[in-house]
Amino acid sequence: MKIAHRELLTLAARSLPGRIALACVLACTLLNMSMATAQSLKLDAPSPLHQGNNQALIDSFVGDHYYYFYAEPGKFHIAWTFSGAQEGFDVGGKPSFAAVFNPKTAGSQITHKDGPTGAVYEGSVTQRTRVLVGVSPVNSKLVRQTTPYIIVVTGNVSFGNASAGPDPIVGTYAQKLIFSGEPALGAVRFLANGKILSSNGGTGTWAAFDAESGIYTVTIGGHRMTLTLQRGRALVDTANKQTVFELQR
Repeated sequence: MKIAHRELLTLAARSLPGRIALACVLACTLLNMSMATAQSLKLDAPSPLHQGNNQALIDSFVGDHYYYFYAEPGKFHIAWTFSGAQEGFDVGGKPSFAAVFNPKTAGSQITHKDGPTGAVYEGSVTQRTRVLVGVSPVNSKLVRQTTPYIIVVTGNVSFGNASAGPDPIVGTYAQKLIFSGEPALGAVRFLANGKILSSNGGTGTWAAFDAESGIYTVTIGGHRMTLTLQRGRALVDTANKQTVFELQR
């Protein structure tokens, strides 16, 4: 598990498991944060969870995912489940999950129970309290493993406004599929205004085709593609699932 700051080492050492270390990172680092609306790889800018299934792929070559929601007075329930490797290799081990109050308020309580394919958190608060959630991939830096997971939050809860910010596609990517006969684009920025800029000077455009399904039309380097956004990971070819652009931290 990642320990983001030196002061977390002592706290993490008290508990040992990766899940606890992740919880220490969440609890100790995020007292003052900005909001984000796309799925986030940034500890200081988590994404809002939404009602129902929050599905994603976590990639050992990309990094952690961070979310938040609000616990309202009363009880809440978090169910996190994961399944087998979807892309790359199954190197063994399990991804990790943690949820902490951010910040903890008077009367707030949370417990958890780990299972073979996930974890369940139960909690209660007496006043509106922000809850921060983190998912870490399997520790595999030399061999890629991607793991599908689902987060479901129920009970007395409310969610952030995911429609208030930029489209989830906005971000900086690395080109993973090189177009035949053309130079590499290098780093590629998808901007909020529908434009694309690449570090080799190339330009292009993007547009949402089916926002609910995460399908986009992308034109760059003389190529027009239909890509599906795997939030917090990559843009993949909608037809063959090959990674075209990989999200950078």
